[in-house]
Amino acid sequence: AEKSLEAQETVNSSSVGEKDLSAVPLAAGSILMSKRMKVLQLVNSLHRSDGTFLPGYAVVSIKSKFLTGVTSNSDSVECKLSFDQLMDSYGDELSCPPVELDSVAQKELKVGKRIDKEGLILSVPNGGEPIISLRSSLIDTIRNEASSSDDFSIVCPSPSSNLFMGAYVRGYVARKDERFGSFVRFLNGLTGLIPKLKKGLDESLYETILCKVTALDITSSPPKILLKKVSESDISKKKRKIESRNKGSVSQRQIQVGDLIGDVKVTDINFARAKVQLIDKAFFGANIRARIHVTMAEPIAAKPKLSKQEKKAKDEHKIGKSHPFYSWKAGDVIKGVRCVAVDTRDGVSFVELANRSEKSDLVSSSPIVVSDPSQLPPGSLVHSIVTSVSASSPHFGVWVQVCPGISGFVPALELSSDPDILNDIESNYKVGTRLSCCVMEKSNPEKTPLRHQLQRDDHDNNTKEHNALELSVLLAEEQSNAKQAGFKPTKPQRGDVVVGRINKKMRVLGPPALMLNLRGTFTGRCCITELNDMDDWANMPLGKDPSNDSKSGSNEVQRVVSDSEADLSNNENDDDDEESRDEDKAKSEIREEYPDGKFIKCRVLGSARAKGAVELSLRDSRLEGDLEEDCVPEPNDMTHAYVISTTKKGCFVRISRYVEGRVILKELSDDFIPNPTVMFPPGRLVVGKVKRVTKHDGKQKGNRGLAATVDIDMRESVLLSSGNRITLDDIQENSKYTGVVTRIESYGVFVRIENSDVSGLAHVSECSDSYVKNIFDLYNPGDLVKVMVIKFDKEEKRLGFSLKASNFVDDDDSDDASLSDEASSSEEDSDEEEEEVKDALDERSDGEGDSDSDDENFVAKMAAKMEQAGDVHSDNDSESSDDSSADSDDDSESDEKSLEQRPEESLPQAMDANVGFDWGSTIKPTKITKLAESSDDESTDSSSDSSGDESEDEDAGFKSSHKARKKAAAKRREEEEISRREAALADG
Repeated sequence: AEKSLEAQETVNSSSVGEKDLSAVPLAAGSILMSKRMKVLQLVNSLHRSDGTFLPGYAVVSIKSKFLTGVTSNSDSVECKLSFDQLMDSYGDELSCPPVELDSVAQKELKVGKRIDKEGLILSVPNGGEPIISLRSSLIDTIRNEASSSDDFSIVCPSPSSNLFMGAYVRGYVARKDERFGSFVRFLNGLTGLIPKLKKGLDESLYETILCKVTALDITSSPPKILLKKVSESDISKKKRKIESRNKGSVSQRQIQVGDLIGDVKVTDINFARAKVQLIDKAFFGANIRARIHVTMAEPIAAKPKLSKQEKKAKDEHKIGKSHPFYSWKAGDVIKGVRCVAVDTRDGVSFVELANRSEKSDLVSSSPIVVSDPSQLPPGSLVHSIVTSVSASSPHFGVWVQVCPGISGFVPALELSSDPDILNDIESNYKVGTRLSCCVMEKSNPEKTPLRHQLQRDDHDNNTKEHNALELSVLLAEEQSNAKQAGFKPTKPQRGDVVVGRINKKMRVLGPPALMLNLRGTFTGRCCITELNDMDDWANMPLGKDPSNDSKSGSNEVQRVVSDSEADLSNNENDDDDEESRDEDKAKSEIREEYPDGKFIKCRVLGSARAKGAVELSLRDSRLEGDLEEDCVPEPNDMTHAYVISTTKKGCFVRISRYVEGRVILKELSDDFIPNPTVMFPPGRLVVGKVKRVTKHDGKQKGNRGLAATVDIDMRESVLLSSGNRITLDDIQENSKYTGVVTRIESYGVFVRIENSDVSGLAHVSECSDSYVKNIFDLYNPGDLVKVMVIKFDKEEKRLGFSLKASNFVDDDDSDDASLSDEASSSEEDSDEEEEEVKDALDERSDGEGDSDSDDENFVAKMAAKMEQAGDVHSDNDSESSDDSSADSDDDSESDEKSLEQRPEESLPQAMDANVGFDWGSTIKPTKITKLAESSDDESTDSSSDSSGDESEDEDAGFKSSHKARKKAAAKRREEEEISRREAALADG
């Protein structure tokens, strides 16, 4: 039988035009003929442990040839037929929960069989399977809906239907809730409520029911509907009553659009409309229903005081002070009302009124009332009322109501050109505010990026395709000012001042940079160099990437430091902590300067390399009109720059929009940098000296539109050097220079000449006039020494140095003269420092009381040692070379032990983002640093001299100079030990 039926359908489909007549759209409200649905599977109901009950359903198949608008290429479309859609009423067969639905379905449906009933497509969910219903009452209602158009016709509405108060609708009871009542479901998920107070709980579950709309809230989407159950006999009685009344009533005055109605009396008010009654005697006895929509109203001149009860009623309807109905109340008489729309059905005239004057700011004609958004072409000027403020990520702006049934959206960037107003949009555009807007041309969704498309919002979250108008307040103002304004925003041109919205979720073009959304679908890029004027540049203006912090924490490496640096860091821990706290605070303030979503005023500099993007600037000088590009730096210029990226080979920086530079790894800092990517993150402000400038032609390939690229040196020694630097061509044999020890090996010492990049090797045999037992005890990295060039291989570019003191005996600035001056100055400094230390220790001992007797003993011992050291230092000639040598050895051993006993935490950790020379950072006092350097120099010299005492051929003058060095070194070590212990006492 099935095969014969299919064969018969094949024959019938071959007849001309029959297929077109039998196919129906795949949309809610379409009626399916019998024998078109085949049952494939039955799925039983589900009763969960929490009490939730989900009715079972049947999977039915409909051939694609019976449907139109099918997007898939399959031969059939699978649909769901819920077990609660098999009949109009289930009577008393169902319990609570209705577990009997499965047995009812098994009686009505058979797997593999076709359904011999007409069907109705109840809803078509987005991305889901269509829902089918077999309720005959709903099918008859939809079939008769097209033939009847009076006020008494019964409809089965959907979210897109134009409902009105008093409409008759048919649906089914989908759910019952003891708190509220019965929920009645219609097409495409539209739901109404029969309240509990109106006997809503008396209705049977899943029963088809006829209702009347008693209340309607169109401000929400889908609209909120209150219902009352009625019968068809009630509708017939009311219809006969109105017909008889119309026959006996006087002839009514015909109302035309634009007629002056006169005065009306307000009978009821809610957010969207005010019901009014016509007072003019000419309309007495006429069957007229009149209202004033919120978009057609304006506040009355007099604003009487509202009682508490009236204010409460206004709040319940969300009518604020900006709303046109705020000063209205029931019983008020509105004067000068005009008709803007009229519709007569079954002898009843439905009239839309307006109390707004004909002459308005932008619209010279009466308010516009349309039934479809397409009737308002781009460029139309309309008035609207703000219904809600949207702050969702896809779009930010206000939703408005243009006229009854027509809504629109105004993006924030189309509201105002003042960023202060847009940053507080909720306060400046309150619900109920009237706006004069211009209808914009809709963007092509295929060419518009998804982030710029108008997405569904809470205002209209059940609309499949959003058909809201796109409006602009700025375009309306441009038209009113007689400017040549189009129907959509144009691309900003160079020199324009625009308002942008910071968008940190957008992909950054040419980082580091700030991305902004502009009017229309355009985007803007503000280079990091254009955030502020060059004099106001700050470190990390866009904040630090959190990912860099996590990486730096896991890959932290301890830097190798010298003894003097370790002592200096210990003495300055408190200062560093305070500075780091101030720095973190400053960084957090900087990060808050450009938060996501902030509106800000910008100057357009031109088009960016990316399509549809423009280059912007936030500099104050740019906003004042200065559009000149930054100058290209010249060689030997000191310049600021922002780090673009850092690799293991070096660092790339940006000086301006069209000038970038590079710094090789060895020229980043004088010190060793264990992790350059952490020390120089993108956005860090650095300063360097320009070595070389390479200018580019605009037509040259590979320059990325840059005007020039530069090579920069960021080493502190280069930045602080004055005059021309010494090169290899300036070096002569037997010439003498000052240099810094850079590296020590067992075979010699590497020295870099000051104010140059020239380095050479002093062989171990040239490091001292005497035998050197251990060269590591003689010099330390960073020592300042004198060198004499004894060998110069120009072909290999190698230098040989000599550090022997005998080469510098006859110099005017010899060590003896300098040491004698240093000794005399050090005595004065030591006396002052000794008094300061004693005073500080006395104050501490007075504050701590008797409990710190051990500390007091230690302080007394240190004071005695200081006095003893002072006596020894003042009587240089009374000491013998052997004793001083022994003292030097003992002191050096104690110094080494004290360094070995220091905790690891006291050593400096890996450098932070302020490593090296940082512009604007505070400069440390140099006094302690110089003392530490001199102590290292003297200690190394004393070690070499102590080993030199073993030689019997040493002259007396040479010994006396070394004696002074050793005593000064001993003095410095004691002072350093006292400073260290004092810091330990201060730390508890």
